[in-house]
Amino acid sequence: MVRRESLINLENFRKQYVRRRWKLSFSIVSLCNHLTRSLMRKVHLRPEEDLRNCESDTEEDIAKRKALHPRRRSSTS
Repeated sequence: MVRRESLINLENFRKQYVRRRWKLSFSIVSLCNHLTRSLMRKVHLRPEEDLRNCESDTEEDIAKRKALHPRRRSSTS
């Protein structure tokens, strides 16, 4: 009877090990996919940036940055 229980535990251990390996490989593949997609987006955006290089573009960029990061007010005033 004891031997049988140990066999069941070994089977459970193997199943858990296989599941853990599968999760690890899945996460690695999803990370690679994410990095590939982000790289492809950067590659597709670059030619547009190179084509448009005007002074007005830099002014728009500065305005966008200011809008994204408003000045913090001092808590002492």
